Amino acid sequence: MTETEFIELAESTLQRIQSAVEAVDDDLDVDRQGNVLTIEFDDGFQIVINSQTPTQQLWLASVKGGHHYERNAGEWLDTCTRRSIFKDLSSLLTQKLGRAVELIA
Repeated sequence: MTETEFIELAESTLQRIQSAVEAVDDDLDVDRQGNVLTIEFDDGFQIVINSQTPTQQLWLASVKGGHHYERNAGEWLDTCTRRSIFKDLSSLLTQKLGRAVELIA
């Protein structure tokens, strides 16, 4: 995909993630600065998601580890595990909130 297509797709994905996370819990601090989306919990735990235009990837980082996602077959899939960014983020939110969370791609 072209750089412009990637930027548009990454922007759209970050927006969808932001909206989905905000709908899960009003107490989460969800902040967006350009291509960086930060989700912060009351205890200071953070999840940071950002787009990397040179590699055409989305990156997710937390104290639990880092993941790189590439667009494949209409999904953002982890380059190592092949899990979608939405599944990984749902798992992190479930662990931190102590209740089942399922974000829909």
